[in-house]
Amino acid sequence: MASAADSKSRNDLPFTVFVKLDRDNYPLWKSFVISIVKGCRLDGYMLGTKECSEKFIASTDSSKNPNPAFEDWQAYDSQLLGWLMNSMTTEMATQLLHCETSKQLWDEAQSLAGAHTRSRVTYLKSEFHSIRK
Repeated sequence: MASAADSKSRNDLPFTVFVKLDRDNYPLWKSFVISIVKGCRLDGYMLGTKECSEKFIASTDSSKNPNPAFEDWQAYDSQLLGWLMNSMTTEMATQLLHCETSKQLWDEAQSLAGAHTRSRVTYLKSEFHSIRK
């Protein structure tokens, strides 16, 4: 069960990220996002350390009842997922629309940024070699 401090800290993500994720600013964006999400005590959802509860719980009469912990997890994660999407440029968010959890989006944004960085390094190396010739 969530404590009063947890529920107060997890209400809304009231902060606007003034640095929207684009193809060139992942390290800066990541720094802002982590500090805000940790401040709201939601980092476990995004980093995968707060595991999703079972959807149903068994009752004494063998029926399955909705698990309030699952519903809470889903609500917090969905709120965080939407907030993360809103902290990106349209171009970046469009590439990550398929993500269903905040952890999936976080991991794929990092991979996308890494792929862009590697291609940029390759491009700059080829430019450097062509200048030297």
